Amino acid sequence: MIIDFHTHAFPDELAERAVSSLLATLHNAASGFPEVMYSDGTAKGIINSMDKAGVDISVLLPVATKPAQPKGINSWARGFAEKEPRIIPFGAVFPDETAEAQLEELAERGYKGIKLHGDFQGFYADDEKMLPIYRRCAEYGLICVMHAGLDCVSPRDIHVTPERMARVLDKVSGVKFVLAHMGGNCIEDRAAKLLAGADDVWVDTAYAAGRIDPGKMAELVGRYGADRVLFASDSPWNDPADDIALIRSTPIPESDREKIFYKNAQALLGLQ
Repeated sequence: MIIDFHTHAFPDELAERAVSSLLATLHNAASGFPEVMYSDGTAKGIINSMDKAGVDISVLLPVATKPAQPKGINSWARGFAEKEPRIIPFGAVFPDETAEAQLEELAERGYKGIKLHGDFQGFYADDEKMLPIYRRCAEYGLICVMHAGLDCVSPRDIHVTPERMARVLDKVSGVKFVLAHMGGNCIEDRAAKLLAGADDVWVDTAYAAGRIDPGKMAELVGRYGADRVLFASDSPWNDPADDIALIRSTPIPESDREKIFYKNAQALLGLQ
């Protein structure tokens, strides 16, 4: 079994525009990241990529970039998941004065977690306004997936750094934080140095294929512990098949590979 903990898709009528806009942002940032998408960004596209790669379940991580977006985004994602049981949607939340009410509604509807993206949503991980949001996540048992490290939208101003997350962990507890991109895109070593061993931190492998080689991945898995690493692709930005190949070629025990591919996700999502 393979569970992809980090995927994205958009409503059919918005997908082409959303993908084009994100690719333009990537190009303008001149970050050196590949300017390519591995599906068309639609619901059908993500299912096709799952089938091709052999992914059994995908966690869908919508991001609200404006205060008015969460309700519509979450309605679409919920409808997608109702038609396709292989999709587990997390909630889109915009971190403003209504965020706590948004979280309460998501918890009441049975969502398992949320996705936050400081670069796109205009916050730093340790902003005081974010602490009540994290505490509500802990109270409601919502997993909090956060983009961590560099992003093309603000490559010179990283909003979720290991240092900021370390300060968050000093102030809040009981939150199930999943820090994407092995704890920090392009700053993985800094992240592991500060965050490995933290009780409330998991990391995912999103966007690792093509950037992190199998030896380095094995080192990072060893530092965090295989129990704290979740397989993820960041589809459609990466091809899940490439990320699967990376984990299969990483020199770790087969029992650890199984944890990364699905057992850790099953435990975190309550699927066991």
